[in-house]
Amino acid sequence: MADETGEIKVETAENTSKASNLKLIIAGIVIIILAAGISFGVAMFAAKSFSQGGETKAEENKGAQESLGTTYDAGEFITNLAGESGSNFIKVKIVLAFKDAKIQAEIEDKFPQIQHVINNTLRQQSPEELSQPKAMEKLAELLRKNINSLLIKGNINSVYFTSFVVQ
Repeated sequence: MADETGEIKVETAENTSKASNLKLIIAGIVIIILAAGISFGVAMFAAKSFSQGGETKAEENKGAQESLGTTYDAGEFITNLAGESGSNFIKVKIVLAFKDAKIQAEIEDKFPQIQHVINNTLRQQSPEELSQPKAMEKLAELLRKNINSLLIKGNINSVYFTSFVVQ
């Protein structure tokens, strides 16, 4: 019987060892599955956050485009600047923006006058004034006011420089 008892104890030890190994294998598989699930979750969260940020930017740009309204390319202007040397000039390309499309006909009818106002306004600027911070914004606002003084049916909202060179 001792042999039988000894064999039983050996089989129990082997069963315990096999059970431990099986538990370790199952625990390893569970850890791998959890790690994969967490990684997948983090990747999905990052992708969702990224795509929502892109949609937000697109919506903001769409809102900015809608508020821009109708545009009219006023063309390129090259003129001398005010100043002692008289050798400085400005070269700009200007786009006018307005909300009401019916103003475009008035702009086209009065375009020679608008060009004259733009050239006069540009000639009054000095190189020193144009080298200041926010000089472009100030000049755009001055041009907007001067052009709007010619218009009867409505006003332009903004003046944009698509090219701006002072030399």
